[in-house]
Amino acid sequence: MDRERMVDVAIAVVERFGARALSLTSVARHAGVGRATAYRMFGGRDELVQAIVEREVRTLGDLIKEWTASRSEPADKVRILVINVMAYIRKHEALQYILQNEPEEIITTLVARGPDRGTDVTIVDLIVANSVGNFEGEPELEAALVPDSRRATELMVRVVYSYMLIPRSAMSDEDIADMVVRSVIR
Repeated sequence: MDRERMVDVAIAVVERFGARALSLTSVARHAGVGRATAYRMFGGRDELVQAIVEREVRTLGDLIKEWTASRSEPADKVRILVINVMAYIRKHEALQYILQNEPEEIITTLVARGPDRGTDVTIVDLIVANSVGNFEGEPELEAALVPDSRRATELMVRVVYSYMLIPRSAMSDEDIADMVVRSVIR
């Protein structure tokens, strides 16, 4: 069993039982390997959580590239990003389980400290850095973002996460996307 497969199993554990049930012992049991194997791969729960977060950020980054490639105008790229990320969040089973049953786990991970809780880097920082990196291959988009790609991306991420945490709104995803576009595109 490789590390990526163990991350798959860990995500499945969260989908089914929640973040509080996530431990190297539970992942090892569900993966059909010994605890020692899980501990050799990850060292501890924080490293396992970090591996999950890194995988999810990478997955989202790949989707962002795909979504932005499907549009030519910068405003259309931002609009489709906001709409698709919000849909992605709603369909993400593990994330939805945590949001509905253990919201404090999300707050702790998103806001308090980074995924390993031992650094000052938050998940928002990781997503912004990854997204800005993706925009470097999109010079027209990067040039259209105000005041710059880093700060415009941070605003987009923070808006989307606020709707993730408090999903009820008088606005549709399209309304939210349009407001974000007006805020970050020249």
